[in-house]
Amino acid sequence: MRHSRKLLALVISLVCAVAGVVGAQETPAEMDPLLELLVEQGVITEEQARAVQAEYDRRRAAQATDEAAPPTPPPAPTPTPAVVETEKEEPKWHDRIDLRGDLRMRYEGFHQEGAYDDNDQRHRVRLRIRPGIYADVTDWMEVGFQLRTGDPKDPVSDNQSIDGGFSMKAIAISEGYAAFDATDWLDITIGKFDAKKKWVVTDMQWDDDVTVEGGMEELSFGPFEANLYQFFLEEQGGGDDAYLLGGQLVGTFGSKSSGGFTVGVGYDDWVRPQLVADLTLSGELKGNKVTNLLDEENQLISDFKIFNAFVNWSSTRNERWPIKFYLFGYHNAGAQGLGKDYDTGYFARLQVGDYKEKGQLMFRYSRYYSEPDAIFYVFAQSDTTRASDVDGHRFDVRIGYVKRSYFNLTWYRTKAVYADVSTMDRLQVDYIIRF
Repeated sequence: MRHSRKLLALVISLVCAVAGVVGAQETPAEMDPLLELLVEQGVITEEQARAVQAEYDRRRAAQATDEAAPPTPPPAPTPTPAVVETEKEEPKWHDRIDLRGDLRMRYEGFHQEGAYDDNDQRHRVRLRIRPGIYADVTDWMEVGFQLRTGDPKDPVSDNQSIDGGFSMKAIAISEGYAAFDATDWLDITIGKFDAKKKWVVTDMQWDDDVTVEGGMEELSFGPFEANLYQFFLEEQGGGDDAYLLGGQLVGTFGSKSSGGFTVGVGYDDWVRPQLVADLTLSGELKGNKVTNLLDEENQLISDFKIFNAFVNWSSTRNERWPIKFYLFGYHNAGAQGLGKDYDTGYFARLQVGDYKEKGQLMFRYSRYYSEPDAIFYVFAQSDTTRASDVDGHRFDVRIGYVKRSYFNLTWYRTKAVYADVSTMDRLQVDYIIRF
């Protein structure tokens, strides 16, 4: 019995396979002849044959339907959103304007033997404020305008003494310029501006408060930079004018491990400086006294053709205590002298620390030495009181207080190289707020 069932299953499978082959060529009218033969031989019953025939007909009909159906098209690609080009929005006028400045309040005390009649000491309180407005007219042109307190006739001080019975304090234009980013390697500035932000100088030769008048060109070539300048000093309707022509070549090198080095040389040619000395001697120009050598007719003995060379080094390996060192040397090739050419000067400064965050400290020591005709007196450091004829020391401590403000304590101790004057001690206590 078990053998008969296996034989029956095998025969049915064989019939289905043969029927598929035969059916692919011709559709049977009623029943496949092979099935009829199997029924007649008694291998399978008629019911089993008809069941096999029905299953075969169903499969063939389904196959015919699939072959007649049209092919399913591939899915349509997802359309890429159209890119709509919009015109770049120009920045608003207020986005192109930068308002900045600073306020400084100062106590100042002096001690110099015999300098103040019967009293060797002097005390005063001073105020300085410098608001400015700066605007990018285009992406290649900037204009700047600044006001400062101080005597308009004093080019080396922006301070106003707190005295005069609550009288109003003078304020004047200290900057008014246009700066042009001409090319990738050339910037041009014209007008009245703070040139010390654009070249490498010391406060011994150029006081921090001086703003020049004229033009300046900054040329950059990789690690090198050349600065050329033409500054106007005094115009005469009936004669030749006084002006300053100069230039400087600077190279910047170094790395994180060795620190950054800036080295350079410069040259200043003061043309007809006597016109400026005459302004000081007549009282029309205030600030520094004439400390260059004069003859009996109050004429400058020397011309001023000043060469300088310098090296600056800075290191930020210790972020809390960064170090900066400056060394400058000066020589006036136009010095004449009185039996000796007083034509040499130097400046050195060592600075350690920072003061931009609350509680931070910065310490600084500066050394000033200038023989009378090594530099031109008029724009030199005013706080030493000796301008070009100075042998002095300066000690600073700066303490970070709150954001954008700090205290500064400064002590000057200076005397003259040539003039017969006593040593001066000067103490300054400042609180500076930047806005």
